Amino acid sequence: MVAAPVRLDLVYADWCPHCVPISTDLAEGLSRLLGIPLRRLDIDVPEQEREADRLVEAYGDNTPDYLIPQLFLERSDGSVEHLLTGVPGDPARGTRSEWERVLRRFSAGSSP
Repeated sequence: MVAAPVRLDLVYADWCPHCVPISTDLAEGLSRLLGIPLRRLDIDVPEQEREADRLVEAYGDNTPDYLIPQLFLERSDGSVEHLLTGVPGDPARGTRSEWERVLRRFSAGSSP
């Protein structure tokens, strides 16, 4: 049996067009759909950056200057799943298509 989702984590920055408003809005909607809280980790806020770096290093698409946004799903058994990384280029195309993939996965009738 798959452990229950307990939290979404969005690693982002306010200046990033792939993050705001596309990812911030869609992450809010996904958290409501799943009935779990969303934790936003802004890489420009030092205490949030430390936790964002930890998540990305352990579970995400990690490089010295990693891409944002990145989205993670935490589960009740302590596992963490990387769901999404922003796609360089036009935010309305690559990153939005990644969000559409994630949202399809968790749409009505799907198991988180």
